[in-house]
Amino acid sequence: MEKYIEFAKSIGFVNAKVLSVKQLVYVPEYRKYCEENLCGNYDKVLACPPKCGTVEEMHSSMQKYQTALILQTELKLPAFDQAKYLAAKREHNILAEKIMQQMEKDGTSDYLFMAAGPWKNHSCLSAYCVDAQKMADACGLICWGNDGTIRLFSLILTK
Repeated sequence: MEKYIEFAKSIGFVNAKVLSVKQLVYVPEYRKYCEENLCGNYDKVLACPPKCGTVEEMHSSMQKYQTALILQTELKLPAFDQAKYLAAKREHNILAEKIMQQMEKDGTSDYLFMAAGPWKNHSCLSAYCVDAQKMADACGLICWGNDGTIRLFSLILTK
């Protein structure tokens, strides 16, 4: 995984870390945030609830993997700008696709991608009910801060 950490940093991720999937904190109650539809994708996008699967089904799919490659980008905004935020999520996911393409070239075809927001047919961390703050804490990253920086995360789970 060290190879992918270095590759991630070389293409634009500010941080890349590895955790055991068992270290990811799963909070089924987080599905309520999807149901509140703050992002506007609930019941509209196949990668979002309820279309992506139940909480139990999504957790079960995570359990097939052992290792989580955590990818982080940052966006500094003096004030929240929805268009820039969405563009940053798009760019984040495009970078993550480059890592998955490299993994496939290296012979890894069985992985699970948790995107920064829904991306193509991939669900986000929220849909999987992953506690991003505890994930960040477990690997020494900042999730939320009072520094005008928005931090985006995605994960690639592998066996």
